[in-house]
Amino acid sequence: MLRSLLFAPLFAIVSTVASAQTPPVAVAPPRADGTVVLMTGSAETEVPNDEAVASFYFEAQDADLAKAQSLVNQRVAEAVAQIKRADSKGQVETAGYMSYPIYSREGRKVTGWRVRQTVTLRTAELATLPRTVATAQSLLALGGVDFRLSRAARERVEAELIQRSIANLNARVAAVAQAMNVPSSRLRTEELNFGVQEIARPMPMMVRAAPPVAAEQVVEPQLDAGRSLQQMTVNGRVRLLPAQ
Repeated sequence: MLRSLLFAPLFAIVSTVASAQTPPVAVAPPRADGTVVLMTGSAETEVPNDEAVASFYFEAQDADLAKAQSLVNQRVAEAVAQIKRADSKGQVETAGYMSYPIYSREGRKVTGWRVRQTVTLRTAELATLPRTVATAQSLLALGGVDFRLSRAARERVEAELIQRSIANLNARVAAVAQAMNVPSSRLRTEELNFGVQEIARPMPMMVRAAPPVAAEQVVEPQLDAGRSLQQMTVNGRVRLLPAQ
């Protein structure tokens, strides 16, 4: 009897310690109430292009590589100087310098060399662009002209489209809430995702002519900057909270 009594307190102590070390049962957080609505708002606008990028090139071919390179170097240097005089505010860059051999029909012997360099002009002076292009064409061949929006114009348009696309999203959400008899005070926006797309209006393709052999006066081309279509979408996650 005494032995049983001595073990009883020890069993109670062990049970108490074991209970204290048992991890608490995890309780799942309550789920958010209400109905989640996924909606898309959109806005678009057409904006006149305010920037152009014109691409020119000159190509020379000769049996002597040094002579072909000298012809290209001299012609490009003269053309760059004339382009800068015609458009002092434009950004002129030279790139794409390539030299590659010309082989005989048998493909065993190098019979000559072809050298080519590209010149690009980025400018906002669209009114005088035809004259500038004609000036460059007297020395170089025109690869093409691309009209676009400048960075400042894109940022300005995007700021406007953000407001319009959100307003469109709010109108759609309000229509859903009205259909479900939920007042605006019980609407809570939880997430917004934006997407921007620029669609340039197609322009007539510029014909690639062969490089002129001598500097000649070129008639100014007809160039129209056109417009770009800017689109923005906003995907929203809105919760319709239940009545209290």
